[in-house]
Amino acid sequence: MRNPIEFDSNSRTCRSAGAVMALAMLWVAGGCAALHHDERLHSTLWVQTSAEYAISTEQVYSMAIQGLAAALEDPDWNVVLERNDQDRELPPAIIVDIDETILNNAGHAARSIIARKGFVAEFWRAWVREVAAPAVPGAVDYLRYAQAMGITVFFISNRLADLEEPTRENLEAVGCPLRTDIDVVLLREEKPGWGVDKSARRAWVAERFRVLQIIGDDLRDFVHVPEDSDEGARVEIALSHHRRWGEGWYMLPNPIYGGWEEALMKGEYAEHVSPLERKFKHLQTQ
Repeated sequence: MRNPIEFDSNSRTCRSAGAVMALAMLWVAGGCAALHHDERLHSTLWVQTSAEYAISTEQVYSMAIQGLAAALEDPDWNVVLERNDQDRELPPAIIVDIDETILNNAGHAARSIIARKGFVAEFWRAWVREVAAPAVPGAVDYLRYAQAMGITVFFISNRLADLEEPTRENLEAVGCPLRTDIDVVLLREEKPGWGVDKSARRAWVAERFRVLQIIGDDLRDFVHVPEDSDEGARVEIALSHHRRWGEGWYMLPNPIYGGWEEALMKGEYAEHVSPLERKFKHLQTQ
């Protein structure tokens, strides 16, 4: 029989060796994390865990609800720049983006961070097919309120057209109202000319409906933004429409990705696992 004291000593030795090995593994992992720092980490955690994010989106949707009745009663109210001048008699509608506006995809960002991946199309497509994205706080209540007022909801998204079925399933799963007698989910490349720019799809809706409100998380959800626009040009475009913000146009926060980052990175926005130096020059100290 083994001496209990010797066994205990050996256990302590094993535990000590295990602790050393664990520390070594943490050091290596820490080194790897430092080498592969992912720029989405803090923004994704903010969206997933902060009270501030939930309050921000709830607040935007609350403001939109408060303005909906007056917009519905005013026959001249139409917030789409691509509007039809003969739109007084058209039925009412609202336009909403999907990703980070109605559906929260922070879970996909979290998976990408853990997997040390930038944006990978098939990784994203697999996420969409899971039909697992939860609703952005406040979104479903807003859409149901609009539906109860007889207002049609149009979803204009840059998801590709072949993802429409799982997209519809996800929207329905979180409780979004979807008309079935007409197509209200307008995706990229669904029709000729429906590219990344959403202007043609807004115009398509405006030919048939009087648009009371637009809600999105990117400037391009509201207005055409030239592809070569830098951050300054984007701010100028946004401010040139300053009277529309909060009066038919409602912007939601999205710190994880979007046109704002594309403007800084000049097409390299998807390389989230690369160093941050390229963004430093855009910091303002005054």
